[in-house]
Amino acid sequence: MEKKLKATKAATICYGFGDLASQFVWTYVGSYLTIYYTDIVGLAPAAVSVIMMLARIWDAINDPMMGAIAERTRSKFGRFRPYIAFGAPFLAIFSVLTFTNPFSGKSTAGVIWAAAIYIIAGMLYTLVNIPYGAMAAVMTEDADQRNILNTSRNIGMNLGMVIVNGVSAGLALKFSGAGAEVANGQGYRTVALIYAIISIPLFLIVFFTSKEVVQPEGEPQPFSFKDTVNNLIKNKYLMIVTFVMILQMTAFMGRIAVTSYYVIYCLGSFTMIALIMTIPSIGGIIGSLFVPFFAKKIGKRNVLMWSMIIQGIGLVIMYLAPFDNMKMVLAGDIIFGLFNVGFPMSLSMVADSVDYMELKTGTRTDGTAYATYGLATKIGNAVGGAFGILIMSAFGYVANAQQTAQALKGINFTVNLLPAILFFLAAAMCLLWKMTDKEAEDIRAQLREKHNA
Repeated sequence: MEKKLKATKAATICYGFGDLASQFVWTYVGSYLTIYYTDIVGLAPAAVSVIMMLARIWDAINDPMMGAIAERTRSKFGRFRPYIAFGAPFLAIFSVLTFTNPFSGKSTAGVIWAAAIYIIAGMLYTLVNIPYGAMAAVMTEDADQRNILNTSRNIGMNLGMVIVNGVSAGLALKFSGAGAEVANGQGYRTVALIYAIISIPLFLIVFFTSKEVVQPEGEPQPFSFKDTVNNLIKNKYLMIVTFVMILQMTAFMGRIAVTSYYVIYCLGSFTMIALIMTIPSIGGIIGSLFVPFFAKKIGKRNVLMWSMIIQGIGLVIMYLAPFDNMKMVLAGDIIFGLFNVGFPMSLSMVADSVDYMELKTGTRTDGTAYATYGLATKIGNAVGGAFGILIMSAFGYVANAQQTAQALKGINFTVNLLPAILFFLAAAMCLLWKMTDKEAEDIRAQLREKHNA
């Protein structure tokens, strides 16, 4: 049997630092930008919705382009590593600028500023995170190590969420000035600056410890947007996991974008944001430790499917809980968190789909394939923020006001029941994935023989 090329132990551990850094810049934006726009800047909910959806429409074009450009890159650092190092500082800068609006939200200039900065920040997230995501498939040829790399990434993601969700509200309140009961613009902006400074060295650690050992055959083909899209569409397994990820990310990341409304208005406490949003991340870290074991026992697809089913059950419990029954609320939150372990499996399934496509067509599309993950992440954030605020407004939500009983029901529905439904749909779609882990390993063995020949 041919020896498989593998990542070093240091690279495997440090790979998770990239997603840790991403949480400091992007999850913070996803968690607090919507409420910053509506309650601080004064943007109308409809304007927020339009901004976020315009950004995602552009991402549908921009993300596959970035993936195609990255996989065609040839440098002494590899195809993907350079973008992590050189893009991270710019991503950090624009993550701070998203919480900086020198104009009134009711003015045209205020809306244009918010839209431009948010779209550029999203493009920079694409610039860094699509190459970062693609790294797991090219750092090793071993399927089990890919699972470990993606588990390391999931631990980094959840650890970042623990920190961001655990301390952001308190820090924002502290930096808002003495006597502040809710955070103001200065508070949100200062926290964004702190996180931006922390993120840069974390990305650089990934750059310096990682190495690309899986290389494509031959010279890169000229870029064609049409061919790029065709390569994605023709890969049936990539299409399946992409739709699963969009539902999964909309349920998870989209919920993050509006959870603060549930805590502030339904549970009645700004400071409880830290507790409610941290529990799922702590649970995800604990649950992730068991993922490689269960992936070997029951397969990647089944781990992903059952994790989402049980997450949905946890959210149904939260939805049914009376707002003053904190034991029931926390029980649902804990169940939701402990099974927040599906992301490593969906990422490993993307890698399997890349191998499948290379064997079938001879074309390896790591960058464009992993662009679907970044796109799913941003779609989830945007849909949660854009449609979430519209749904809540339809139920009668009014910013900075005492909410009606109907408005509270709408917030609860948007934050808990709707994401649960999306998780159930994503789990059902997993049944379309027919490739077993053994078949995926056989594909990789055939690719190794082909490369050696």
